[in-house]
Amino acid sequence: MPLFGGVSPTTMKALAAWIMKGRTRAAMAATVFLVLALLVTPLGLLSAAVVGLVTLRHGLREGALVSLLGLVALGLLGALLFGQPMALAFTGLLVWLPLMALAEVLRATRSLRLVVELAVVLGLLMVAAQYLLLDDVTAHWQALLNEYAAQVLDPAVVSEAEREAMVKGIAPWMAGGLGAAWFLELVLSLFLARGWQALLYNPGGFSQEFRELRLGRWLLVLVPLLLLAGALQEKPGILAQASLVGMAAFLVQGVATVHGLVARLQGGQLWLVGFYFLLIFGMPASFTLVSALGFADGIVNFRARVRPRGPRSGDE
Repeated sequence: MPLFGGVSPTTMKALAAWIMKGRTRAAMAATVFLVLALLVTPLGLLSAAVVGLVTLRHGLREGALVSLLGLVALGLLGALLFGQPMALAFTGLLVWLPLMALAEVLRATRSLRLVVELAVVLGLLMVAAQYLLLDDVTAHWQALLNEYAAQVLDPAVVSEAEREAMVKGIAPWMAGGLGAAWFLELVLSLFLARGWQALLYNPGGFSQEFRELRLGRWLLVLVPLLLLAGALQEKPGILAQASLVGMAAFLVQGVATVHGLVARLQGGQLWLVGFYFLLIFGMPASFTLVSALGFADGIVNFRARVRPRGPRSGDE
């Protein structure tokens, strides 16, 4: 699995080695990446991964100390840049705290499956929290999206009627979309941290671990039930929203399945490049297809049924 886009493993290893040279450097990296994420959103994954890497290597106490230093720095930057010291610090808390907890569980159990399933639970809790805290979830998201769309969409290109229709179609699914997005953010940050750890201390370890990732059977039961219950509702409710988190979980397993099959068949990196190209540019249809593959693998276990090719089969 690519560690971060097209960045080379050598560059990522050098970055990880620099981060691990001291607590101050780690806190600095986490803080800078989080601030830059205000401009380039994916850099937030790097920020969380820094805290995750420290926790994986040195434990929860060291991860908490790095986070605390980062929160102080974020508070100072927030006061200097925006006049609101708590805004950035609160963002850091939301990004680092759950990732630190997941990293500690992974460090203690060495079970990638368990932490991905815990991330699923956190995603489901995100969905449930919106229904508990908001009187009308759809109306809330519709108001936010209308305000945002009015600012970024040119009325000369997108008419007001078209904008309202677009928002009306998206808003009912935003609660589940947020839960699924948060789940994927947690998982990708954790995978990046684990990948860094492997580059530094166990080359190739994460690749093997990821290729063998298979989620528990409880998700094979839960997700279809959520989809069925959601289909029976007149409009998307909490069960339909929760199903998006489940589909995101099987998306991760589907990607792991592809990596496992390519490795067993000695397919080479070009197959993975082509797969990610189709996955990214084929959204949202590719999301559904790869999620379906992950779900099917949970039942059939394609990776166990495919015989490795070549003389290196014993290594797989």
